[in-house]
Amino acid sequence: MTTLQLPGEINTAFDHLAAYGLAAILERSGAASPRIAWNDYLDSNPRLERALPWEQAARAVKAHADSATQPDSWVQQNADNGGRPTALFSPRVKTMREPEISQWYGLRYAAIDRIEPEQRLDLEFIGALGEPAYWTADRGDSRPDHGASRWEMKARNRGEEFVGNRLRLLAGSVAQRDVETIARGLRGDGIFSEDASPSADRTPTGLMAPGPADKARAWCALWGLSLTAVAHRSQSPITLSGTAGHFGSYLRGSFYLPVMAVPLPLTRLRSILYSDQLRQAAMVEDRGASAWLREQGVFAVAVFPVFRSSNESAPERWAQRGNLIMVGS
Repeated sequence: MTTLQLPGEINTAFDHLAAYGLAAILERSGAASPRIAWNDYLDSNPRLERALPWEQAARAVKAHADSATQPDSWVQQNADNGGRPTALFSPRVKTMREPEISQWYGLRYAAIDRIEPEQRLDLEFIGALGEPAYWTADRGDSRPDHGASRWEMKARNRGEEFVGNRLRLLAGSVAQRDVETIARGLRGDGIFSEDASPSADRTPTGLMAPGPADKARAWCALWGLSLTAVAHRSQSPITLSGTAGHFGSYLRGSFYLPVMAVPLPLTRLRSILYSDQLRQAAMVEDRGASAWLREQGVFAVAVFPVFRSSNESAPERWAQRGNLIMVGS
């Protein structure tokens, strides 16, 4: 079995999610139950056990990105939104009205039905992103963005949206790279970006503060969101959605992720991310959570406060550097 030492810092959500996404992509390509752990909380970086060698891992990432560039991929599907082609699976889009809403959902569900059962990772990612939620309401006013994952933080300036203006572009960039360049980026040997413009600093898409990021790692980090989930609940007079790994207000609050000393498979990691015990520990409301988390191999929770800019028309949000909350002994 191959162990990959991944680049990254324990205080950066991007690095946690890049490890999650790489593990998920390798599992999709045939790696038997890859597992994620952190080396040491004092000077830590993630590692991936039961993985593939770097060249094979890079080939898997390239093939995965290439599959998302194909015309029949859900990543490439558009629908009309107010006369503008818009990615059908972006969870936050320009507000629609009937009959446009019904047409949109009809196209979306038809596209989901065309996804093959073996494309489980695609279905998990679509579910984790959420969707425009016209069933949400606050005192009678529709709040479609409230159906989206809090982790989806693409700035909406000039009508841009997540899938069409970020995920789709990343897929094209990574698919065009040679395997060695992808491998070097995944190893942390350099930051490779096909875009030299100032907008390249937005490659992390809110998973860390704006700055340089390798696009192959960014592709993995966004797919790491497939381990999260959106859950809906009613709280009269408001219908709300919540996101695994987030607490607090809709536009601010904090993200939180587990730090594991024991290598965990994705199924176990996902169950921890969904758990009330992890949320309690992140909010420093233990209520017996520590004992359960220690049994799962979690020694700390990394909590990342959400920054929100003052631009009210298209606010930027990102996960700031995290703080560690040690799970009590």
